[in-house]
Amino acid sequence: MIKSTMLTEKVYLSILVFLAWFALIFQFYLHFNSGAAAKPELLIRFFSYFTIDSNLLVALCSTSILLLKPTRLGRFFIKPQVVTAISVYIIVVALIYNTVLRFLWVLAGWSMILNELLHVVVPLMFLIYWIYFVPKQQLQWRNIWLWLIYPLIYSVFVLIRGSYSGFYPYPFLNVTKFGIERVLMNCAIVTLLFAFLSASFIAIGKRKTKLSK
Repeated sequence: MIKSTMLTEKVYLSILVFLAWFALIFQFYLHFNSGAAAKPELLIRFFSYFTIDSNLLVALCSTSILLLKPTRLGRFFIKPQVVTAISVYIIVVALIYNTVLRFLWVLAGWSMILNELLHVVVPLMFLIYWIYFVPKQQLQWRNIWLWLIYPLIYSVFVLIRGSYSGFYPYPFLNVTKFGIERVLMNCAIVTLLFAFLSASFIAIGKRKTKLSK
């Protein structure tokens, strides 16, 4: 039974790793050759998207668990607190895109396929991985504060860089269009979403742990 579960986890992770890296690498290729700006600027812009950064975390985490368990990197990414934090980040990506941003752009061809992989397929697969394969006994309420550091640093970076580059990766962060007060309010709302989801994941983990006793 244990061997069967381990095999199922490895097969599942293998599919997830392939899809995540495929989507990221192909999206980078399309973005870098879009001609929308100079190459150095395009490189910075690519990694200015929370979607890209969070999918990259999913890819690194899944790859490390699958192939690098004995290493320091593998031991870090296999921690339930780390996997859960990344789960929160990637689910926020899916929620915001599918409720706020989906209908702002019309995509076709490979752009549409990659978009669905990054915003729907990979987030859903990583959530399923968290539900079925991640032990949740170690999750604590205090983890929420640590998990909020990454999105807060991201927001500060985007706002500072946008103030002199004029580039904001998401419309609701566009200070030029909406003003700093509105954007800060948007950031506060998104932060509350992160906190709520983090608390929900921990609550689910504690509930499952209690039921398994």
